[in-house]
Amino acid sequence: MVYKMDLNVLLRENLKKFTSYEPGEQPTEEGWTKLNTNENPYPPIPEILEDIKKAINDKLRLYPDPTSFELRKEILNVLLRDKDTLTNRNSIFIGNGSDEILDIIFKVFIDPGDEIIIFYPSYGLYKVLGTLYNAKIKEIPLNEDFSIPDSAYSVKGKLMFINSPNNPNGKSFGNATILKLCGSFPGIVVVDEAYADFSNQTCLSLLKKAKNIIVNRSFSKSFSLASLRIGFALADPEIIKEMNRVKLPYNTNYLGQIAALSCIKHNNKIFEQNKKIISERQRLSDKLDKFNGVSVLSSDANFIFIKFEDKSKTLKFVWDLREMKILIRHFSKPGLYNYIRVTIGTEEDNDKFLDAFKEIANKYL
Repeated sequence: MVYKMDLNVLLRENLKKFTSYEPGEQPTEEGWTKLNTNENPYPPIPEILEDIKKAINDKLRLYPDPTSFELRKEILNVLLRDKDTLTNRNSIFIGNGSDEILDIIFKVFIDPGDEIIIFYPSYGLYKVLGTLYNAKIKEIPLNEDFSIPDSAYSVKGKLMFINSPNNPNGKSFGNATILKLCGSFPGIVVVDEAYADFSNQTCLSLLKKAKNIIVNRSFSKSFSLASLRIGFALADPEIIKEMNRVKLPYNTNYLGQIAALSCIKHNNKIFEQNKKIISERQRLSDKLDKFNGVSVLSSDANFIFIKFEDKSKTLKFVWDLREMKILIRHFSKPGLYNYIRVTIGTEEDNDKFLDAFKEIANKYL
């Protein structure tokens, strides 16, 4: 005999209308050029791979350090040493990727019905988590140039999310703007700096000027550790204390902690490698800007945002590129139909994209 159940009766009510986050396409077969998910095109440097191999030993049977003590210490003492920011080890939180940190922030602050402020367009997970936690979501459209509108300085709520550099357009928001928002907003301002290592700007110094700010960062992008899921947040120690209360006991794995420590040890070499991404970003932007009917927005991230004057041409490029096994990102959302987002790849990847773009442009532009 099989006992039956009605799953819909058991589900949380808001899951019945919940739409989960859709990651970029991850093909399983060989031969694709992936410029759609903002991954670092370069593997971890050999020194980091060697440290990971050495760490695969008897310790794998043991639980990892639940406090990530060594990693917290090295982030503050080495990685952020020249950033003019907080130095107290109790002001840093280590998460299973920066996405888990966002989830934990919701766990700490949001009761059903609490209001959160997000900007549009921006990273889609903020809205997904807001829906999941039954928050009331106020979405503020960015200005046409993707700057923050004056209306943002008078809103109320528990949490405000700022992605800087912003995904999908790639531009950072100025520290004066962010600090002004911290002063006007009665809740917590979360600044997601997942791409900040590709920029010459960071708001880490604002942590000394505002108590209501959380800065969220990642080892996924600039350090090539996307699969090992390590992120960190800096905030006032009282905020970090509450985040630690609600996190799962062993939220980051041993190898992830080892890899992140190795990244910090070799950070100069890694950042030198990432200069290739920044120079390639400029090269792609310059070459694409020469096409009629196309413009490239200024970017501080490891991707560029390309605008087509004729909206009808955008999907033609998306699908033709896909036919050539090149993946880029298109957002079928209001105000974004005539844009594509392209991750900066290796020089070889970028040349392949440029050649394909030129071939398609000869048909449509």
